[in-house]
Formats: sequence, structure tokens, C-alpha cells
Amino acid sequence: AGFNWRDVLHFDKAYWALVALCVLWYAGILAFRSTFSIKYFQHVFGLPLDQAGQMNSLIFLTSIVSTPLLGWLCDRTGRYSAILVCGSFLLPAAFVSLQFVGGNPYVGMALIGLSYSLVGAAMWPMASKLVETRRFGTALGVMWVLQNAAIAGSNLVAGWLNDVNAAGADNPAGYGPMMLFFLAASSLGFVATLFLWRFAPGRIGK
Repeated sequence: AGFNWRDVLHFDKAYWALVALCVLWYAGILAFRSTFSIKYFQHVFGLPLDQAGQMNSLIFLTSIVSTPLLGWLCDRTGRYSAILVCGSFLLPAAFVSLQFVGGNPYVGMALIGLSYSLVGAAMWPMASKLVETRRFGTALGVMWVLQNAAIAGSNLVAGWLNDVNAAGADNPAGYGPMMLFFLAASSLGFVATLFLWRFAPGRIGK
């Protein structure tokens, strides 16, 4: 059968909570990591370009090791919801660590890497548990479209905040509003995970 926009109306609250997590979580993690993190580390932590790049790569370095193990853990234990809650919580915790605690930036980036692995390992397989097979392609398509729109929008908002607050080497405090924006988006993503847990008991593991 061909695509029918009305199929979208048949998705339940649990699916839309998963979509909200997908949109908000990716809006925080990928906009920061792909666009702003290297300049942030240079200007806020005073790192040279090569070290800032290495710091940025820590996210994927962590996920290379942990994602297969966490995916296996999801399948082995069936605790998709617990793993998703844990992973979505780590992202706002990472932004707090980077911007407001003032500790070692390696800690914040390691937390982002673990969040990237935990959420990725649980979120995409979970979609198949919330949507009937004949609508699964539509469900993933909607998630991908909204996810990428959110990433694009997040980049625009974060860039605007940096411009308005004159963020840069001479004003590292100007990055604060951007980090608050990422913290707010990722925190709302965590709330969406809690709603998902509530809306789909017994369908997404323990």
C-alpha cells in the first residue's frame, strides 16, 4: 500500500512521547557536538584546536565501545525503558557538568558519549514495539523528518544566542545562554522519556 498521511493520526501517545524524546535529545546532542563544541572548548576551557577536536571526538570514541555492549544488554535484559531513562538523564547532566560545575570537560563529554550510546541502543528498537508492523516505515520516517528539522532549528537558535550574547574568546560567558538552551531541550527530552514510561507500561520492557 502507498503512503497515507492519515496513518500518522493512528499513532498513540507512547509513540509521540518517543518522537518528542528523539527530537529534543538530538536537538541538544548533535547541534552541540557537530557545530559548536570545538569553539566552545577553545573559548571556554582555553584548549588549543587539536585538543578541542580530540575532546569532541570523545563522544564517538565512547560510543564505539559502549553501543554494541548496551545494545546486547537491551536485548538480553529487555530493560529498554530503564536504559532509555538513564541515557536521557545523562545528557542534561553532561551540560550541567560542562557549563555550571566547572570541572574537567572530559567528564561532561564522557557523559554525552554514554548518553549517545544508551539512548541510541534503546530508542530506535523501541519504535518497533510501539507501532504495528504495517505502519513501522511511516513511524520511522516521521521520526527522521522531525529529528532533522529539530537539529536544523537547534543550530539556528544556538547560533543566534551566541551572536546576541557576543560569545567568543573575549567573552566565554556569552556561551551560557546557548548551553542553557541545550540543557532545557535535553531536560524536556528526559521528561518525554518519563511520559513514555507512563504511557506504555509492559510494551517497552522494564
